[in-house]
Parts: sequence; structure tokens; C-alpha cells
Amino acid sequence: MYGLSTEDLAIQTRARGFADELIPFEEQAEAAGGELPADLTAGHAKRARELGLHSTNMPAELGGGGCTTLQQVLVQEQVGRVTNALGWVAATPPSWLPGVATADQIDRYVRPAIAGEREECYAITEEGAGSDVDAIEAAAYRDGEEYVLNGVKWHVTSYNTADFAFFQAKLPGGDHAMFLVDLPSPGVRVVRTPAYSHTISHHHPIVAFTGVRVPAANLVGAEGDGMAFAYEWFRFERLMVAAWGPRKGLPQK
Repeated sequence: MYGLSTEDLAIQTRARGFADELIPFEEQAEAAGGELPADLTAGHAKRARELGLHSTNMPAELGGGGCTTLQQVLVQEQVGRVTNALGWVAATPPSWLPGVATADQIDRYVRPAIAGEREECYAITEEGAGSDVDAIEAAAYRDGEEYVLNGVKWHVTSYNTADFAFFQAKLPGGDHAMFLVDLPSPGVRVVRTPAYSHTISHHHPIVAFTGVRVPAANLVGAEGDGMAFAYEWFRFERLMVAAWGPRKGLPQK
């Protein structure tokens, strides 16, 4: 049977202690619909970074934790003991991005996300396209040194707290592509924000992208690569969300 290493146990202990620090704020968070004072949330996020619990999935050479998948699960298992209104400060920026990002994208998006200075959201799902990403109708086309994006996206989690989005679209001919869209941008608007059965400050709105122009430098990877990036994100998120479940409400030993 696989055992936990000294490093594994150390990060698990730090994560458990951090969750214990957050738990006393749960009642306040739930009573306020998940909205806490900005300085309090900022303090929790700073504490997560100090403990090495932020960006655990990102490369160490870029300032991330450089943790193994097991160590990432150990962290999320512990923060999963806490309401999402608090636990999301142990954020995990897109770990697949550094391997395909340009040097410019590393500087503008990756390093700031790892430092907690920028936050992303994903605009992939559509009304008629959930897990079947190939069914999306969002479109993009090249116009000189820019791409023009059009589409309506659902469940854009964290849109209200993010300052950039990953937008998935089909190119003429049907290939998928993914783009970085700074927020706010002209042509990007919230259609509505459905109510969810949780109390958390991160909303999941329906967002329309109409004639949104982004520099060609904001294409992620190459044209045709978008599907691979979406599935990479899906795999990671589903694993980490699964890690939250087992310990919800259970005493720690």
C-alpha cells in the first residue's frame, strides 16, 4: 500500500490547520450569503499563500507550489471541510496553461494568477453543450491581427470575481480554439445570474460575448487545440471537486 511521505504529511498538516482556522468564520459567511468583508477574504488568501496552499498545482519555477497530484488532493480534501465561501482561497489556477502559453501570456496571466493578483474564469459551457464540448455554437474568426468572438456561455463560474476568461469557440471549418479575454471588455455582458443552492461570493452567470475583439496574441496554443485544453481542465476540476466530498462534516483524527 502506498504511504504518505514526510512532504505529503507536512502539507496535509498545514492544510488541516488552515481549514481549522477558517471554520470559525463559517456561520458569518453563511449568514451573509457567502459575502465576507473584502479585507477578511484578502487576509485568508494571504494566509493560504503563506502556507503554500495557493497554486499548489502550478510549477515551482513560476512561483507555484510544484506539488504532486496526491499532495494537491490532500490539500483540497482538507479545505473541502469548509464551506466554499471560505475554502476557495486555496485557489488552483490553470495548471495546463504554462506548458502551452507564450512568454507574453506567462507574464500577463500565469505569473499574476499564481501570485494571487489575477483570477480566471472559464466560458465553455453553453445551453445546448455541457460535457459535450463539441456541441458548442460559439464562433471565432480571424480579422487581421485580431480574433472576433461571438457566443453565449452558461455557468461561467467566478465571472464576477475574475479579471480574465478562457473563451472556447469554433473556427470556420469546425476546429476548436481557446482565447484569453480580459474582463471587462467591450461586447461582454452578463445576461442573467441564476440562483444556485449554495452561499458563495463566486457567481455562475450566463454571459454573452458579442463581437468581442481580442489580439491574435491571446490565442491559447494553436488553432484546433481548444478541445484538448477544455478536457484537461475538466479532468483536473473533477478530481479536485471529488476530493472535497469525503470529509464534508466529518471529524478529523
